[in-house]
Amino acid sequence: MEAFRNNGRQKLGNVLLTGATGYLGIHVFRELIDTDVPNIYCLVRDKDTDAAEHRLKTLLFYYFENTYDDLFGERIHIILGDVTNDITELVQNKIDTVFNCAAVVKHFSKGTEIEDVNIGGAQRCVDFCLATGARLVHISTASTRGLGVNGTPAADFTFTEQDLYAGQYLGNQYVYSKFIAERIVLQAIATKGLSAKVVRVGNLSARSTDGEFQVNFSTNAFMGRIKVYDMLGCLPYELHEQEVEFSPINEVAHAIILLASTPTSCCLFHAYNSHSQFLGDVLNQLKNVDTEIRFVEQEEYDAALEAASADPAKAKTLSSLVAYQDLAHGMKVSDIAINNHYTTQVLHRLGFSWSATTWDYVDRMLNAISGLGFFAHSNDSKSFV
Repeated sequence: MEAFRNNGRQKLGNVLLTGATGYLGIHVFRELIDTDVPNIYCLVRDKDTDAAEHRLKTLLFYYFENTYDDLFGERIHIILGDVTNDITELVQNKIDTVFNCAAVVKHFSKGTEIEDVNIGGAQRCVDFCLATGARLVHISTASTRGLGVNGTPAADFTFTEQDLYAGQYLGNQYVYSKFIAERIVLQAIATKGLSAKVVRVGNLSARSTDGEFQVNFSTNAFMGRIKVYDMLGCLPYELHEQEVEFSPINEVAHAIILLASTPTSCCLFHAYNSHSQFLGDVLNQLKNVDTEIRFVEQEEYDAALEAASADPAKAKTLSSLVAYQDLAHGMKVSDIAINNHYTTQVLHRLGFSWSATTWDYVDRMLNAISGLGFFAHSNDSKSFV
């Protein structure tokens, strides 16, 4: 807190935004439009500038019912390419701050797409900023805390904004790639004089203002877990009191913009909702969308999971959860405690507080995805439970 309180705020200046067409990226884009940033350069992959501009405008209209036509070519500029390219060759404009929201968020891949974008992209952003003197705001995930395996880290360890590696297990392509990306950024800060921030986000959820959720909500990791539990029809009692948080996407984007202005010495933040709910209570709300998940003993849940794994029709839905089940190859796995007290205190001083997660909010989100067929399954999908 001394580093924050004893140093001045920084201006954003001209901004380069990667990942503008993603769920978080488009909301960061919208927040930037409302600031005094002179120019916003969006790195967009498409066949030509017109197609890229049309794609951005389509997303702006979908989420905000405004295409901001009058700003394109004035404050908003398209640069063709993505973070797998050499950014220093693509961007010839004066850039003061880079927001790296580009990421492949799927947790498993047969190829190198995850590493190419999440690790390679971070390195290219670092290289660009070192070459131009721009400041980097790199978006990461609170999932880099990983898992505890066989007592490492210790049971009383809490992952905070002062931690990177404490022996946590990172045996997941996505989490590992985001961890390595963090290390690349932090190492460049420590050894090369890079001005940068790593902002870890949590469970990106529907907007707090109107409940609008991401257009491709089926790729949301938490929603994927709910879909698996719904298909199985059950969940172990032990998970009832597991805490879950929902970070409204509009609030996350606003928090990121505020944190980007903090002093140079403030390098790492946890920008996720400081309020939480019990997983069991959230799942009990599914009765309001005509589905129900029972809580059962571990043995019954394991039997349901095994039966589903043997069913080709359900194996695809189960694939990521089953992979997590054997992440540590049979070793004893435990969650790692995490907190964001430091970031929350900084945000309070910047005039921002996370909204409480109300049941109206949860119901609105569940009803929205239910209306789009998220919980649709065959009539006998739970017959093996």
